[in-house]
Amino acid sequence: MTVDLKPTLDVIDAAEYLKVSKYTVINRIKQGKLKAYKQGRYWRIKREWLLEYENDLLKQIA
Repeated sequence: MTVDLKPTLDVIDAAEYLKVSKYTVINRIKQGKLKAYKQGRYWRIKREWLLEYENDLLKQIA
């Protein structure tokens, strides 16, 4: 699947990509399942981290 993702995403972008709510993304970050860092008040997620998280989810299903 070819998707144009920005190098760094915010919680809303990540939620749209994963087709979940922004609260789910924030919970995954706080649980340590999805890597992210704070930039001021906002969480930022690197594209590589989001794709790693997605791959981990897909491995659990398979």
